[in-house]
Amino acid sequence: MRNVVELKALMEKVNDYWIAENPDVGDNAWERAAYFLGNIAAYDVLKKQQYLDYAIEWANANDWDFNRNENHNTTNADNVSCGETYMDLMTKYGVEGKMTHMLETLEFTAQDEKNDYWWWIDTFYMALNFYTRMGLYLNDDRLIDKAYNLYMNSKAERGCYDEEEGLWFRDERFLADVAHTLNGKKVFWSRGNGWVLGGLARTLRTLPKEHKYYEEYRSVFVKMAEALRRYQSADGFWRTSLLDPEEFDMPETSGTALNVLGMIIGIREGILDASYLECVWKGFDALTDIAMDESGRIGWVQVVALKPGNVRQEATNDYAVGTYLLICKELIEYIQGNNE
Repeated sequence: MRNVVELKALMEKVNDYWIAENPDVGDNAWERAAYFLGNIAAYDVLKKQQYLDYAIEWANANDWDFNRNENHNTTNADNVSCGETYMDLMTKYGVEGKMTHMLETLEFTAQDEKNDYWWWIDTFYMALNFYTRMGLYLNDDRLIDKAYNLYMNSKAERGCYDEEEGLWFRDERFLADVAHTLNGKKVFWSRGNGWVLGGLARTLRTLPKEHKYYEEYRSVFVKMAEALRRYQSADGFWRTSLLDPEEFDMPETSGTALNVLGMIIGIREGILDASYLECVWKGFDALTDIAMDESGRIGWVQVVALKPGNVRQEATNDYAVGTYLLICKELIEYIQGNNE
């Protein structure tokens, strides 16, 4: 087990490297949005002004708007994922931003009768917690209901959740009767399931335990965690193809980080028992000791994709970095809480 001082140093090294290598704050698409969740976590812990300034610059550069949102009617979960960091900046840190674009889009979404556009499971990380947070912040149950209905469409109507396995097909193209691995097994993508586990964990932290949707999210989260820990490899990583790890037998960082994040949040929220700490530390050690180089660069990240595939050691990306930073914050607060 690592100590708080070491975890803070790792957090700083990773984020300093990323910012130095990416002086242009970039767009507000989901990849960057996933990173900025971690950047804000790093600021929460380290109080390094550079991190807050970087986030403010990003929000200003993108006009505090959702991605591709010229008409304020986007329903794409990827496009709205930047909203969580905007909300943190405005409500937590008192930054003067803009909420008009977001409110107009959320109103459009709340009134939209369709519940069929979260057709791929990554959406649960990109938007489930955001809609839930905004529903609570605005005291608008329509947003929480909308998120639940979109989630249930993917789970039940599209059949993306496999009750038997406790895992999710990335979308309908990968259902059991449609696709299979080279060895004839079901196609369950590590990062896709990581998006779900992490998204459910973050939503369960937001949603009051007595809420009518809490038990649905909790029960699926617990079953997923039970399934995922069976597929963690001896080196601490999850391979991209969960049931057929030999298909692409190399480390992969982003799915591993998301699974670790979901589990540590589950432990801290009292949803998972302490036995999951073994998975958490094993995964975190792999991310730190194998995937990260001396500069703070995190490698072995699968590129933007939609299914299991090969991974290159030199490949890095926003979303893996952001998730690593979130894990550091969770571990630091877990250790501090248990030492009080």
